[in-house]
Amino acid sequence: MLQPLLVGLGRSGVGLHLRTLRKLARRPAPLVRLPAVGCDPRAADLALDSPDLLVVPTLEDARSRLDPTDTVVHLCTPPGRRLPALRTLAELGFRRVLVEKPLAADRDELDALVRLREEAALHLVVVAHWTTSQLAARLRALVRSHGLGTLRGITVDQHKPRFARSLANHGHPSALDVEIPHGLGLALDLAGPADLHTAHCWDLRCPDRTLPRLGGARVELRHHNGVLTRLRSDLGAPVRQRSVVCAFDHGTATAHFPLSEDDHHAQLVLDPAPTAGEGAAGADHHVLHDDALTDFLAHAYRAFRSPGATGPSPASGPRTDFPAAHDAARLLCEAKERCATPHDPTGTHD
Repeated sequence: MLQPLLVGLGRSGVGLHLRTLRKLARRPAPLVRLPAVGCDPRAADLALDSPDLLVVPTLEDARSRLDPTDTVVHLCTPPGRRLPALRTLAELGFRRVLVEKPLAADRDELDALVRLREEAALHLVVVAHWTTSQLAARLRALVRSHGLGTLRGITVDQHKPRFARSLANHGHPSALDVEIPHGLGLALDLAGPADLHTAHCWDLRCPDRTLPRLGGARVELRHHNGVLTRLRSDLGAPVRQRSVVCAFDHGTATAHFPLSEDDHHAQLVLDPAPTAGEGAAGADHHVLHDDALTDFLAHAYRAFRSPGATGPSPASGPRTDFPAAHDAARLLCEAKERCATPHDPTGTHD
């Protein structure tokens, strides 16, 4: 079995990855070996008392407790801090690395990361559990079967109140780094290659201060096949929403992703139902269990365990290879450049 090394013990590393790794370790045929080693320079100040986690302050300390040949690194540091960590990991002999989204903070970091991957022969996998979710599989099948006609447009809404985390943590420089990467990767998987059309960020207005570019973001993509994707994220919204609406010639498919790790149920509404006769009314409403991150990490660990293994081909499943992750990261970096200066401090998600 492979043993995890969590680099960065914040919300992503502990709240999501460690929690999911516990599930994989407790399966009848476990995929991982715990305890995981967690690396964070704040190790002495973190109140993390868990038999499933050994906390150390440096990557060198982590290396003294791990064998890189049977270790999977979970790189959960904020964007902009990943390249130095990845260089050190490569120097210490680690090769299997799961990288949290977004892949890079800007184009320079992205280019340097690609060079490092090639030079050090790293096996990099970018977390893309929306794309590999059961809900995305249903949308992908609908697109390919033309059950509602040809896909014409995609609208992704990812809204939530994120005041406290934005005030407490400066790891995400803009709203483009928070929710947009999930929907962007999914849109590319469903509709194929795209060019950036527009990008816009606005400020998050808190009671006592204003946080630049953290209020929300809007991005439009024009896919090479003519599909238009609109990605909208309001991080000052009063309610949570994670939905994807795919508009076809003869109807819509509305996918509601789970709102948090507390309930792994997704919903899909097809209107009209593809099986309905011509002129018939009514929609199909499906509820499905969709623990997407657990399924994604399980797939990644199986691939890491079998070096020659590959994921599903683009013809039969989602694209989870590094080129797909690079395409998404490139578009995100371009959107950030568009939003860098000047910026409009206000915005809406209409």
